[in-house]
Amino acid sequence: MNAIYCRVSTDLQAEIGYSIGDQIRTCHEHAAKLGLETSSSSEYIDDGYSGEYLERPALDRLRDDLHNKKIKNVIVYDPDRLSRNLTNQLLLADEIEKLNTKLYFVTGSYDASPEGRLFFSIRGAISAFEKAKIRERTLRGKRAKARSGKMIQKSRAYGYDWDDENSTYIVHQAEAAVVQMIYDLYLSKKVTIKDIAIFLRQQNITNQRDKPFTLSMIYRILTDEKYAGTKWSFNKYEKKISQYKRKKISRPQEDWIPIPITPIVTIDQFQKVRQILTENKRKSPRNTKHEYLLRNFLKCSVCGYSLSAHSKKHSSGKEYTWYKCNSGGSDKSLVPCGNPAISSLEIDEVVWKHLCTIIKNNKEQLLLVPQNSTASNAGQIKSIKNHQSELQKKQTTILRWFSEGMLTSNDAEKELNHLKKELQTLSESLIKLSSNPKSTAKIHPEEFFAAKSFIERRAIIEKLGWKFYIDHRVAPIKIRFKV
Repeated sequence: MNAIYCRVSTDLQAEIGYSIGDQIRTCHEHAAKLGLETSSSSEYIDDGYSGEYLERPALDRLRDDLHNKKIKNVIVYDPDRLSRNLTNQLLLADEIEKLNTKLYFVTGSYDASPEGRLFFSIRGAISAFEKAKIRERTLRGKRAKARSGKMIQKSRAYGYDWDDENSTYIVHQAEAAVVQMIYDLYLSKKVTIKDIAIFLRQQNITNQRDKPFTLSMIYRILTDEKYAGTKWSFNKYEKKISQYKRKKISRPQEDWIPIPITPIVTIDQFQKVRQILTENKRKSPRNTKHEYLLRNFLKCSVCGYSLSAHSKKHSSGKEYTWYKCNSGGSDKSLVPCGNPAISSLEIDEVVWKHLCTIIKNNKEQLLLVPQNSTASNAGQIKSIKNHQSELQKKQTTILRWFSEGMLTSNDAEKELNHLKKELQTLSESLIKLSSNPKSTAKIHPEEFFAAKSFIERRAIIEKLGWKFYIDHRVAPIKIRFKV
């Protein structure tokens, strides 16, 4: 059998003469000139597939049939129809040659001689050059458009309509009022994103598709700077990592191009929301799967950066946890200060023993101010009971969200487990307060030494609110604290 292979990846290629129909016709004509019989059953067509990768359905079938000795000759319109990548072109040509099959191109002759391979390489290099030039001209035009204050891509955003004439957003008044409401609710009443979603559903307010607002959509509204008047262009790009997969990659911040649009909220509102979200994320117990006693309370003595908690599971199944100075940056863009990482188990124990020594020696009076007041206990008991009631209401709400499809079973289970732990801690605190009318305005030594569980010790660390500065460059570990 004599095979014909054709490929086109975009409509643009069809417009410049690479249409599937033209390729098929010219390949059949060329086969006839060579005295080779072809038919529609011998056509291998990849319509809409990039030539950058070898993962293509028709090409896969062609290679399988080649290996099964079904094909004697292969006719292709041009080398770049096989692949845009010169290495892949040579790989395919070599594979076809080793299987004793002849390869023909409509746009030029090819043979396995040094001259033929030279021609092949030159055509491949020209193809790669043309692709790079097209990409460069396209990006240059898009950048110029963005710098002129116009969007480079038509898109729909909640709160805005699209202005085709000026390639920008114009405010959609009804939707903008909802966006403003979301910001006002989050800022003024300190409600959660879930509470906002419930409120919008109760008010029968839906999104652009006439469906209830999801939690992720509300989060995007609260974190997208375009609502404060700046739409960022060229902040990310898509990289094709295979025929069927793309990956979004952030560009360096100096490459970002700001496009001014009509704001719906003030920049002050946007910044305040960002601060609240950052702080909530930092404090959230869901940020860690492990027990870090000093999480959020450790500082580096060398550079002043915070120490963040990390963990890794070894192939043996054992998990390791440690604190690491953030001076190097998550993207390795900054120079580390030289303060090495330290085992969380080690430093947690060292700091706790250090505090025990301070209490035992009675050197820090802030921890030792007792206050005998039944009224104080009564106030704490009332506060704990109110908190318990709120958490129980949240449990009911989560179950309702799950039944209404607003939460997946995994998310609902995580939330309920978290609430269960909180309620358990509150119950233990309630039992202690109810059985002992004595309370302390600060931390009583007995309370300190009685703390054995992680929850009890963590509660004391949070109540203290101290920052512990660690220098682990040389042994022994140097610790100082700031009240």
